[in-house]
Order: sequence, then structure tokens, then C-alpha cells
Amino acid sequence: MLYRLVLVLLLATFPLHASENKQLVILTTFNPALLSSSIEVFEQQHPGWDVLILPRRENEGLALLARPDHGVNVVLSSSRRLFQPLADSHSLVPVSELSSEHSQLDSDYIAVLGYSGCGIIWNQRYIDRYALPVPSRWESLIAPVYHDHLVMSSPSRSATTHLIVESLLQRYGWQQGWRLLLQLGGNLNAISASNQRATDLVARGQSGIGLVIDSYAREQQDHFPFIHFQYQPDSIVLPSYIAALDRKPSRLMGIEFVRFMLSASSQARIEQSPIYKYRRANTPAIDTATFTVDTGLMEKRAVAVQQLFDISISQQQPLLNYAWQLIHNIRQLPALTPQQTEQLELAVTLASTTVISAEQAGTADFLSLQDPVRHPASERLVGLWQAQMSRQLQQSIRLSQGILMSYRQER
Repeated sequence: MLYRLVLVLLLATFPLHASENKQLVILTTFNPALLSSSIEVFEQQHPGWDVLILPRRENEGLALLARPDHGVNVVLSSSRRLFQPLADSHSLVPVSELSSEHSQLDSDYIAVLGYSGCGIIWNQRYIDRYALPVPSRWESLIAPVYHDHLVMSSPSRSATTHLIVESLLQRYGWQQGWRLLLQLGGNLNAISASNQRATDLVARGQSGIGLVIDSYAREQQDHFPFIHFQYQPDSIVLPSYIAALDRKPSRLMGIEFVRFMLSASSQARIEQSPIYKYRRANTPAIDTATFTVDTGLMEKRAVAVQQLFDISISQQQPLLNYAWQLIHNIRQLPALTPQQTEQLELAVTLASTTVISAEQAGTADFLSLQDPVRHPASERLVGLWQAQMSRQLQQSIRLSQGILMSYRQER
């Protein structure tokens, strides 16, 4: 093994001093295995350099970079938010020093490493076993036939899933976007720790269909002919970013690695296993990728949206799943009475409405929400949201159970 992984717990006790040990320290939200082939080549070209990878989720990475002794030389992630504090504080090397080739999504200090697209992955064996229709787009997955067959990851644990969620909220608007997400959530049989894990569950047949990026889908397709992927129509392009920190005396180490990753040979390599990205030189030829996400809005409400997803879907999965199972069952019943129809409409509203309105989503209290793990006031507020969502789902379930009971009695 030509490089070593540094686990999260090490930094909790010991600061890193990359320059003293000739260590190049890379902070990334990616699975380190995806970078293995590139780092092996880099280390061969730089004997005596010790490349250390720090895998972090977005919020953990932000907390680490806020420390004066973080020792990081390079940041590599799909999360634009991870770079922004560094760019704002002028702590990054200008992209003009890193590459002579410009990408249209480069900023002054943050370079695009490559692109991915997003869509639907499915296991054809699973589809055949359960006689499911082949999915066409995310919106079709709210159908009752897909109940308990879907998987996705949480936006608080996956930067790519955060982009997928935010694209739905911006495309459909706050209220309708959450209605769609809660209906999708009601059909989930699993919420995975990462986008890659979601593809693994589909490949293993533990879930039938997943909302994922093409990079991980292509990896599974290389091994399993029954795995299929289709881009989401009118979807988004998902850039991955890289930046070098302007830290002396190790500044040149970060620059050297980023230049290496942006070089023509490395750009050709990222299109191959295991990282699977389109090259930075051109926006990928995904003719469906026409929607542009407002990244400023996404970054402004990132923590709040991530927490709202978790307290509405991730942490409510049993209740949400059962609420929608009952709704799906009732909708198949013939000749509901006017009262039953009215109760069903209320049950649906309760199970598909987020606890934060569109008006509240624009307030300072919502937009200033911070990581609840580190901020007690935010933790209390998120706890209140979760309790309110639980009450809504329980009320929806009671209404649906009452409809089913009265329907049987009438028959």
C-alpha cells in the first residue's frame, strides 16, 4: 500500500505537521479508495513524499478546517460549501497558478476536477422478481408499486445527495419539492450512509432502485450486467472540486498535487476506474443535464435542509413508510364515502408536508441554523421540528387506520 489512511480519531488528539514530515495531507469527502490509483502514480513520481488522506463528511471537514493546526494541503470534494470559508479568507492558491486550462465552472480559487451526472440505478433481476416497471425518472418513483423498494442516502452524509435534494427543491419550489421528497421517502426501504453505499445495496439486491450519481453506477455496471443506469431528464451536472491551501512552508506541495490532478494524464485517468469522472475541460455530454442549481442559495440553507431531511425522512423512516403504505392501500379501495375521501386528503397532506413552510424557510432563524452536534440551541430547535413531524405522521396513520376500519364495517 503506497499511501496511508489517517483516521478521524487521530486528529482529535494529535495535530498534523505536514511540512516537518514531508507529508502531503488531503482532506476529502470521497471514499479514499477512489483516489488510490492516482495517488500511487503521484507517489511514484515524488519519492519520499508521504500522502495522507483524511476522509471526512462535509460538516466534519468544515470543523477541521476551522482549526489553526489542521495541517491540510489539499481539499477535494463534491461539496462547494467545504471550500467557501477558505476562499472567503483568501487561504487558497489561485486557480491561475494551478492550471493553464480553464473550466467554465472554475472560480478564482476553486478548480473543477471533473463532472458527474445523476439519475436512477436499478437491479434488473430485482425488477423482474417483484414485477416492477422499469423507472423512468425520480418523480415516477412516488408510485405505490415502488413502495419499500427504493434506496437513497442522506444529504447530511453525502454531498452529492445534498445536490440532488436541493435540485428538486429549487426545480419544484419549497412546498412541492418537499411533497415529492416525502413521498419518495415513504417508498424507501433503506437510507444509506453514502451515495456509493446506495449503489452497493442495489447491486446486492437488497434494494431495487436508487437515486445515485453515474460514477458509482458505472463501477457496478463493470461487474454486474444486470445493473442499469439512466440519467434523470432535465437533470444537473455535479462537479467535483479541488483546491490547494496557501500554507507556508508546505504551499508548493499542495500546488504540485493539484497540478498533477489537473494534468492531461490524470484527467484521462479519472475517466477510468475507480473514480469515473468526466474531464474538466468540457461540460460532460449529458444532453439531459439542463438544470442549474443556485449554489449560493444551497450553501446559505445547507445545514437547515440537511437537518430537515433527516428529521422528516431519515429519522422517521418506520413512521413515514407505514403512513404511505396505508395511504397506498386506501387509494386502491373503490367507492370511498365523502367523509373518508376528506380524511384521506388530510392524511396525505400530513404525510407530505414539511414542518417548515416556504415563508419560514427564508427567515434568519432558519438560514442561520448551525450543526446541532456542536450547537445546543440548534439541537433544541431541530428536536422541536422532529417532534412536530412525528406528530404529523402519527396523526396521518390514525386517520388512515380509521378509514380502513370504517370501510370494513360498511362492507
